[in-house]
Amino acid sequence: MFDIEIIKNNLEDIYQQIPKFECKHCHKCCGPIIWFKTEEILMEDYMKKHKIENIKWTNEEFHKNEMKCPFLKNDRCIIYPVRPIVCRLQGNTPDLPCRFNKNGFMSKESIKKIKKDFYELNKKFQGINMFYSTRKMTKI
Repeated sequence: MFDIEIIKNNLEDIYQQIPKFECKHCHKCCGPIIWFKTEEILMEDYMKKHKIENIKWTNEEFHKNEMKCPFLKNDRCIIYPVRPIVCRLQGNTPDLPCRFNKNGFMSKESIKKIKKDFYELNKKFQGINMFYSTRKMTKI
């Protein structure tokens, strides 16, 4: 069993390094997402406490729902307080741009530090090379 508070505090330290900007809720970045073990532990705890189903969609369901994230309900993210790092980085890196972020991108050094800190945290909780997704895994 993992100590949720330790994971939460460590993730918050990492997330605080990511600049914030005002989201306009256009949801262009709210597509299929991935997250990592530490985030999975925190998300599962949050969803359990708030009676939120951990939704997994097939490729067909994603296409039917215009490739939007299944955690997007009534124009809002239902897991926003525990949203994964990929969601938090949206608009802050050249790979994940947002036209509404007028602050510019994070420096390469800042991104490198966040990646290192995030890697070390997942390593600490045996989560290296483990990721989770809003997609159901299907056999090919």
